[in-house]
This record gives sequence, C-alpha cells and structure tokens, in this order.
Amino acid sequence: MRFADDVLVPAPLYPPRTNQRFASHPTTWAALARRQGGVISRRQLIRYDVSSSGIGRLRDGGQLVPILAGVFLVRGAPVTLAAKLWAAAIATDGVVGFTSAAHLWGFIEAEPAQIHVLIAHARRVYPPEWVRVHRTRTPIVGQTTRRHLPITSRPTSLLDHLTTLPRSAAVKLADRGLQQGWITPEHVLTRLQRQPRHRGNATLRHIAQLMGDRAAAESERRLHRLLRDAGITGWRANHPVYWRGRRIGIVDVALLSSQVAIEMDGMAYHVDVDRFRNDRRRQNDLIATGWRVLRFTWADLTERPEYVVATIRQFL
Repeated sequence: MRFADDVLVPAPLYPPRTNQRFASHPTTWAALARRQGGVISRRQLIRYDVSSSGIGRLRDGGQLVPILAGVFLVRGAPVTLAAKLWAAAIATDGVVGFTSAAHLWGFIEAEPAQIHVLIAHARRVYPPEWVRVHRTRTPIVGQTTRRHLPITSRPTSLLDHLTTLPRSAAVKLADRGLQQGWITPEHVLTRLQRQPRHRGNATLRHIAQLMGDRAAAESERRLHRLLRDAGITGWRANHPVYWRGRRIGIVDVALLSSQVAIEMDGMAYHVDVDRFRNDRRRQNDLIATGWRVLRFTWADLTERPEYVVATIRQFL
C-alpha cells in the first residue's frame, strides 16, 4: 500500500485519544470503518451510539470480527496491510513509524512482517507478535497523517529507518534521500541535537559528517587508496588546470598522460546549488580544453569500487 504525496497534511504532536482523532467526519460508523481499511474500535462504535450489548450482538452475528483488543474488522473487509496498520494505530493510540512508515513512503519495497508503531512511553499496551511497539519519552516530532492514518513524516521516517541499517546501506540511502529532496543536512543535525542518546545516532553522525565540508576530503582519500590498490599510476591529486594563462580550476585527480579528470561528488554536492553550478561550469571548461571528465559518487566508491576501477582503466 502506497500513498500519494498530495494527501499529506500536518497533524499535532501528541494527538488526542483515538476516538477523537479518527472519528471526526464520517456520519456513520460503517463509513468510518471504510475510511480506516475496514477497521473500527469499540470506543468509536460507542461514539456512534452503539451500546455495549449492540456491539456484542454485531460480534456474535459475525458482522464484527475481533482483530486486536477492542478493535474489529467489519465483515467482508479483507485483512490487508491497510487494515493491519489501522488496527495497530487505533489499538495503541500510536503513530505508524520505522519500517512500516519506510515502506509507505517508498524507501523499501518489501512489506514488513510486523507493523511498527510509536507510542508514549507510559502507555500500557499488550500487542500481538505482528505489532512492534516503539516507546518514546519525548513528543513525537515530525508526525503527519496520510489518508487520515497517523504516520511519521517523510524526513522522520527516513532518519528512523537509517538508524536500523548497516552503515554502508544507510549512507547509500541517505545519498539518495538528498538527491530526491527527502531530507536535508538540517534534518540530520536537528535529529542529533534533539535526541543525542538515540539508538543509531552513530550512523547519523557519520552521515552528517559526509554531508559537511569534510566529505570531499574523505571521498578523495578513498579514491586515492583505491587507485593505489589497483596499481594505477601517473595520477596527481588536486591538480590545477590552466588554459591560456587562466586557471580553469583544480581537478580532484588528474591522469596527466591521458588528460582525464576524475571528479568526486560528495553528499554535500546534492544540496549546495552554488557548488553544483560551479562544478558544471568547470567541467564544461575542462571538456572545451580537451580533458575527458569522469564523475563518481560516494556510493560508487563504497558500493561499486570495481566499477570505478574498471571505468578508469578504460581511459588509460
């Protein structure tokens, strides 16, 4: 189940109790259940003037099928991902987050085996195995709703998901997130400031460093080591290029005999508009003076080093 971006609307930090949060507009409980993936709670039914005995009769007659404590699936409604998400959110007064939110936002393709929800630390819930509860002592920052379902915002969902990944995979996804505009360096830094002891912060600190000015130096060091390990010689780092007495710029790595310029695009490259424009202008000038330009990303160096080496060898 995926949601379109045009249904994204802001939501309060700690929303009121489930009944108020989910039962604001539909005029009948059946309409509310349809909006909630075929799911409705006992409290919501009572708000629609269905008595406890009436709920019992609906349950005994098979019109309501228990799916979680105090939460029912309307007869005929399939047990879909949407139904499970709504059931978990309603039963826990929680907010869909972590892997579940990452799937809904499109960061991961596979449907998670568990439904992940964030709840207030003091809230007492006893979820089944297919519901994973994450407790927080602080207000849930970055909460929104999508098709009325409470869910962490796209930046928050991505940051939460990054903390669960191996470092190399997290860096690769963060790089993509920067390119797509899903997160900014400010999102990462703000998260580290607000939750300094949060699990997974070591990965976020590493990503923040790569997004900063030190990213270029680290990328270049990795490229130099890769060239040395591959036995590629005849290159010079930070080589100034001149044309008719004017300095065009400094090439990250220059293969002088082949007149090949190797440029590294660090994470900061995706978010610095001035840097992007200057790099493009410099690249055009290099090509105009006879240089061939190769560009590689941080993900290329860390995830596809053999591709980097093979590409460079083609130009020797």
